[in-house]
Amino acid sequence: MTEKKLTEELGADAYHYQYSNIFFFIYDKEKIIKNADAFIQVYSGDGSSKHIESVVIQPIVL
Repeated sequence: MTEKKLTEELGADAYHYQYSNIFFFIYDKEKIIKNADAFIQVYSGDGSSKHIESVVIQPIVL
């Protein structure tokens, strides 16, 4: 999956879910999200009728 495809799917999910609070938990094992902080800012916040929170989890190498 590409970052573009992921953003398209999240946008569609946010639109179709009929709930006022939506939480997206994204496990990005392949690190396709280049800037996780910016991604979270774009896909979190208050819309006209929905509150969306996003969490991106990327593995780290020790």
